[in-house]
Amino acid sequence: MKKGKFGLLLLLASSMFGCTSEPYSAKVGYNNGSTTGRHVVSRMVVGGVDFSMGSVGTYPGKASTGGRMWPPAHIEGDWAKGNPTPSSGLISYHRISMDIPKDAEAKMKLMDNYYQNFERTRGYMQAIVDGPRVRVFYTKACFSMFNDCTPKQNIDPNNWVIKSPDGTTDVVKLFDGIGESSKTPFADTHFEEIDKRKKME
Repeated sequence: MKKGKFGLLLLLASSMFGCTSEPYSAKVGYNNGSTTGRHVVSRMVVGGVDFSMGSVGTYPGKASTGGRMWPPAHIEGDWAKGNPTPSSGLISYHRISMDIPKDAEAKMKLMDNYYQNFERTRGYMQAIVDGPRVRVFYTKACFSMFNDCTPKQNIDPNNWVIKSPDGTTDVVKLFDGIGESSKTPFADTHFEEIDKRKKME
């Protein structure tokens, strides 16, 4: 066989059998919380994963085991803000449906490689609600009290890495948006169903 034909066949074979790189993904745990007190989250879908964990009121909030997740491209959800007085109902209702900026993957990769001496195979994706505001953070949960969280030199020229809302670790913010607000439940939501049942009692 001539060298030219052999090279062509080798090129075709390599393109067919696994020389393309796998899409980026990260093994993450899920958090759903708030920095401004009690909220009830009935649906919070980030990149196809539902982060809703019911009644939340702290940061980073409730947690679940999670799984492998690709960089999120869209967020949508329904939630309500609770009255600060315990057991006194809900005071506002919110919903959102927005695209997440396309730099989410670059920010996650930066966070994965940010530290000089700290390695963790697992990260954490956090969906945080505060009234109509929703933020999505990604973190490797390096805590300077317990770990060496020294960053690599000149690794973050865009200043994407910031402190978490409670100031205890580093995060990248993948999304920060304001949803719609209403004093009454939105149609076709879990909150509307609850409201209808209450009126029938």
